[in-house]
Amino acid sequence: MPLRNLPTDVATSLAQMIDIRPGQVSSMALTRNAGFDLTLLAFAPGESVSEEEYFGDVLYYLVEGAACVVLPEGRIVLEAGQVLRVPAHVEHAVEDAGGEGFKLLQLNAHE
Repeated sequence: MPLRNLPTDVATSLAQMIDIRPGQVSSMALTRNAGFDLTLLAFAPGESVSEEEYFGDVLYYLVEGAACVVLPEGRIVLEAGQVLRVPAHVEHAVEDAGGEGFKLLQLNAHE
């Protein structure tokens, strides 16, 4: 089974599945041996992920808070409930936009 760490006996919000911890970026893998990586992330206020580039497309779904995706051509702010696709091979960073931390679902498609 490629999915893991997901509830099967009761419906749960993604936001409740991971906690924001001071000074940390926390992660929870939701897939194993799948054709994609699905990860739930929690960023403490002021935390970020430096520039990264993926071989496949990346989908970001903002679960809670406000985040900024920094692309070569500019910055895109995401609010809770919004989604953004970053094409394969585009270097980008993700950072806190609201000053209170945020929770993000990231899907990396494998090429």
